[in-house]
Amino acid sequence: MNLEKLRVTEYRKCAGLLAELLDLDADTEEEIEKCFQRTGIKSFFQHLESADLSPETSEKLQSIQALIEIMDDKGGRL
Repeated sequence: MNLEKLRVTEYRKCAGLLAELLDLDADTEEEIEKCFQRTGIKSFFQHLESADLSPETSEKLQSIQALIEIMDDKGGRL
């Protein structure tokens, strides 16, 4: 499998996991996946405000972003 196909597959998995975790609808999951493809996952979370998502979804994703930042700051340890 080439790198681009692998990246697309991983973006799809990540968007699906977020949708399941946050109880998001299929349209929102698809929009998140498209954002991942355009900007990458890290950039997506750094620029959530530029994503065209509902305020409720953005708020949930900001909570996920905060957890990621905490894990990053602590070297993966809580």
